[in-house]
This record gives sequence, structure tokens and C-alpha cells, in this order.
Amino acid sequence: MVDGAAPTRRRFLAAGAGAATFSLAGCFGDDATSSAATFALGTSGSFAGLNPLATASSHSWILLDLVYESGTVVDPVTFDVRPNVFTDWRITGADGADARPAIDVAVRDGLTFTDGTPLTVADVLFTYRYLRRQRPARYLPVVSAITAVERAPDDWDVRLRLSEPVGTYASSTLALPILPEHVWSDVDDYRRYRSSERGGPVGLGPGRVTTYDPDTSASLAFRDSDEYVLSSLDWRRDHDVLDAGGPFLDELRVRVYGSDAALQRAFLDDEIDAIYRTAATASLPEIESAADKTLVEGSATGYGYYGFNLRREPLDDLLFRQALAFAFDDYHYVTELHDGYVTRGDFVVPPGYTAVRPETDADAAVLADPATEAYAYRGRDDGAALDVAAVRDFLTSGEPITGEPGTYAGRSYPGSLTGVRASQRGARHDYTFGPVRSDALADADTDVELRVDGRTIPDLLGGPLEFLITPASRSPERSAMTSAWIEALGRLGIPATRTVLSLTAMVEAVYAREAFDVYPLSVGDLSPFAVTSLYSLFHGDNADPAGDDAVRANNPTGYGLAAHASANDLIERALRETDGERRNALARRAVERIYLDAPVMVTEYPRIRWPLDTDAWTNYVADIPGPGSTNLATELAQLRPRR
Repeated sequence: MVDGAAPTRRRFLAAGAGAATFSLAGCFGDDATSSAATFALGTSGSFAGLNPLATASSHSWILLDLVYESGTVVDPVTFDVRPNVFTDWRITGADGADARPAIDVAVRDGLTFTDGTPLTVADVLFTYRYLRRQRPARYLPVVSAITAVERAPDDWDVRLRLSEPVGTYASSTLALPILPEHVWSDVDDYRRYRSSERGGPVGLGPGRVTTYDPDTSASLAFRDSDEYVLSSLDWRRDHDVLDAGGPFLDELRVRVYGSDAALQRAFLDDEIDAIYRTAATASLPEIESAADKTLVEGSATGYGYYGFNLRREPLDDLLFRQALAFAFDDYHYVTELHDGYVTRGDFVVPPGYTAVRPETDADAAVLADPATEAYAYRGRDDGAALDVAAVRDFLTSGEPITGEPGTYAGRSYPGSLTGVRASQRGARHDYTFGPVRSDALADADTDVELRVDGRTIPDLLGGPLEFLITPASRSPERSAMTSAWIEALGRLGIPATRTVLSLTAMVEAVYAREAFDVYPLSVGDLSPFAVTSLYSLFHGDNADPAGDDAVRANNPTGYGLAAHASANDLIERALRETDGERRNALARRAVERIYLDAPVMVTEYPRIRWPLDTDAWTNYVADIPGPGSTNLATELAQLRPRR
């Protein structure tokens, strides 16, 4: 039985076919939109197609998230998995070393696609069979575990047989976009699907794309609530934060601007109602001071970090990586360079995802417990200057932080929150200090240079420790911090230098060639359940052991490879654990193991500020992950016009 729907508010706009850059006739004349609730969103990036199986473009998914629906959805406030196209589900046969589980689902009655065609169980069977056969890269990690798609017995509709237990099956296996069989059945290769030849993409969502020019703009019209009932399901009506019955808009228009500066000016000049993602840090004060604008606060879905190449000596040694972290002045980076618009980083899980953060095991304060500050900057008591003697003593002591309580480089550490220990218990190399030999330290404030097993860093690496960095114009804060970090390392007697690369060149060096010592990047849109993100970014399966240029692995640091530190065992157990509480406990241990092993140093979590015109719009939702990006569709379903 379909849950009740809210009263009718509007009629869906007419549709017809067009070309690659298309407009559906009769939608956007002045008469049609003069009284409509039209929300204008601006972005500085163009679209990259409307094929839901082929495009990974976040800009394209601004539209596609409103066109397609999945069997289940994740509540953006509580992170519970909620019914959507599927009303119920169960997993059987998930226990045992050789388990081959089956998932049964019940498909909701009474839903229609955006072209008016009713949804049937056959569409769901088709979707899973099609994805299993086509194996699109975007969904390959999910569909690879599906061995058969069948009609289910008894009161269930569809049965999915799996090759092994999938711990996050409810939020992954059941969260694939449901495709209309009548649209996709004659598409022999998913990459050849052209939505413009079929009147735009067709899905079960609230909206249908009505105009589309990938370089300039796109528009989407929202269905009436009697045609789109998923926003009025019981769990939405009973929600403490979200309103049921949306979207309360008639139309979304997305405009592409040529630069961030032009985009932010358009917002301040009332050309658009909001900015996709957020504004540049330098523009936030001006937006904050505008009387009719708001920066909607949300939680981060990712983090900024520096990655270390564990394939290279002495970066293969935990002791050395930890000493590098001690020299990074996080107060200067967060408070002075970023003006407080980021939060100091620690774990490879954003602070809002508390169920999979190690603090939950100890009922500790998120971001504030001393166990989250093991690698905090070692400044002297009399000021911010690096305590050079303490960090040198740490290196020569041969005793890294492994999760055991103790005092390290002058700072007390209370011990692991989850009871986990680092992969490495002692130093891999012997560290001493001798006369300065390297040219890179000629101007440094030091009279000694580090030796690793009797050799200088240039002797080991063929040059100073190399930090890749993008141009200062792209990330002035990170550029300035890298220079400050290199200067601090020079005081320690560690020669280092920076190499400026375009973002494209850096990605090539890091992910294709693994040609780096240290690099800075950011990741986002991580899973609130952690395990799939941990597998992708930190499991040895996703690291290239040989540095093969043809392989682009998600884990460029080499963490998890046989010769290096690893959380593989914990990640693998979490991936197979279908009980949510046990899975989260394993994820927390894996997260803290990664923290202690330090293949990356998390420097910051963005403090999300979504620019919104609150003179025109109300009912936005604050304090959810990525309100202007990851959960933009949630915001668009909640917003109401003020007049």
C-alpha cells in the first residue's frame, strides 16, 4: 500500500523530445513562469552529460538526483536507512565463512516514472539484471557481488543473491537507481544512452529535465505531489526535522558561470538564489554581512589531507611520518590561514559521522579528546616555535606512537580510544644527526642534518623530500602552509622542497605514476557508514604495488600493501558484517588504526557554509552533511518561497 500523499499544489509541465542541447517546448515562456516558485542555483562548473550510469560529474547529479530514485535512502539527519521505492527488505544466509546470502525486497505499489508510466516489479528486475550485465564503473563495486536476480517467494517481490555478505547492503545494494525498462531495454551498451534523444532522462524522482545546455544552463520542473508520493511516506511524516510533501518548488534553474568570482557576484547581486557547494573562503565575510543572505551551516562529508608515499624510505617508517606531523602547525593553518573556516583534522571520517568515529567507543568528546591530538604540533611552551629538540629526541628514541599511553615529543597521549594498536611497533630505521651536507638546508636555521641509517634524505631519495603543491592561486592557504611546513622541517634538519603542479598534473603524478613523496588533496562525499570509503581509499586491493602508469588506484599511498602498514583485516571484517552495531565497531577500530599508522595526515574538515538568499526562501535544513552539495536534493525538497 502506498503511503498517503499531500494535496495537489501544481501541475507538471509539458514534455517533448529534443537534441543534445535541448529544450522541451512550452515550458519557459513568461506566462508559464511569472508566478511559479522558481529556484535559481549557480555553479562555476559545466555539466557532463545526463546518463546516470556513465557520468560521475557532481554538476550533472544536481539534476539526476532529482530525476532518479533508489530502493532505499539514507536519512540525512539520523543516517538510518529508510524505505523508498522498496517498502521492506530482509537478508538471509549471511552467517558463516562461506556464506552466500540472499536479499529479498518488497516493491512499492502506485509509483510512476516521470513520463507517466507506472512502475512494476519488472522494472526492478530489469534494473538489477541490466546493471549486473553492463557493469558500469560507477556501480561496479556494488553489482559485482550480485550473482543472480530472481522473483522472490511468498510476499516478497525480488530476490538478489550475493557471492558474499555485504555489510552495507541496505544502503548500497538496495540504493541503485531504478531504471524504466521501456526506456533502457533497447540500450545495448549503457555508454550509448542519450537522454536528449528520448526527451530527457526518465526516473521515479520528483523532477524532469526540461532544458539542458551543458555549458550554460539547465532547468528542471517538479511534479505535483499526487504524481510523486515518495516525499510523503510515513517516516517522512513522522520526522522531527524534515517536512513531508515536498518539493514545494515548481522549477529549478541551474546557471553556469565562467569563474568563482562571477558566480559569487551573481549571488550578491540577486541573480541566483544559492551557490552550489559553497563560496570561496575570501568571499564568505561579504556574504555573511549581507542582510538578505545566509550561510547555512552543515557538516563536512570529507577532509583535506597530505598523503605519504609508503613505498619510499624513510616514509615507510611510522616514526618518521609521525615526526613530520609534529612539525605541521595546525593552529596557524586553521586559525590564521583559513580564518577559522575549517576545523582541525584528525581521523579519516568527518566529525558528523559519529557512529563510525573512535570517540564513540569511549564516550569521548568529538574532536576534543586528547586521543585525537596525538599528532598535534609540538610548539615550545614559550610560543609557537617548533620544539626542535623534542622532535629530534622522538626520532632518535625509536619509539613511535602505537596506541599505548605515554609522552611523545613532550606531549602526553592517553592511549587508543578503541583499544586498537598501530601496525608497526618500533622504528624501521635508525635516526641520527650530523653535519649539514644538503644544499636544501643551506639557508635553513639548523646546524645539523638528519641521517637515516647513516644516510641523508637526498642520498636515499636522490634529492630533498619533495612536497607536491598546486599553484597558490588555486589554494593559497595550502600553498602558504606547505612553505611554512618545509621551513619547520628545515629547522629539524630534514631537507625538503616544493614542486608546483597543476591539479591535473598532480593527479597524474599521484594516482597514475605514484611519483611523489608527499602530496595534498581533498576527498568528499564519504559514506556515513565508513566501510566502503575505507575500502576504496585505504585497502591494499586499491593500491598499485608496482607503480604501473596504466593503473589508477584510489589508494596511492600504498597503505595496505604487504610490505607496509595495514588495516585490511578490520576493513574486510567490517565489509562482511551485516549487523549495524558490530559493523560500526569494526569501522571505528579501522579508522583509529589508520590514524595511528598515519599513511595520511588529515589537516582539516571544511566548515560547510552554503550561501542562500533567505529574503526569498525559508525552511532550509541546517546541520546536515553537505547542504549545498551532497544533500542539495534534500534542501530543494524542503525550501519554500517567502512570498
